[in-house]
Amino acid sequence: MNSPTPPPEIQPPASPRLYRLFAALLGPMEKLLGLTCRDFTRLASARLDRPLAGGERRRYFLHRLMCDVCRRQEKRLLQLNHLAGEAIRRTGDDTHVKLPDAARDRIRDRVAQELGPD
Repeated sequence: MNSPTPPPEIQPPASPRLYRLFAALLGPMEKLLGLTCRDFTRLASARLDRPLAGGERRRYFLHRLMCDVCRRQEKRLLQLNHLAGEAIRRTGDDTHVKLPDAARDRIRDRVAQELGPD
């Protein structure tokens, strides 16, 4: 799926205080909609790889309308995707890059830690 070209500037992350405020305000709505900020981030990542299903798409865009924190997170994700694509286009081939096993293990462990139990 082609993603829109992100703007060149990178926005700083929202302050923890602002994030907690949005979480407190949106918490009850998230339960009604069935989409938390963590779920939104997963869908934003999946949206780069595949079209979202109808229910996913509706919940995704409704959450996006209400949550400024997630809009910024989506923008950072698009920027990261864009930068990775640019790096691959510059080298002309992404098959020569080999991530060391130790680094791969650290990344896998960190992602599992951040996502927590499902």
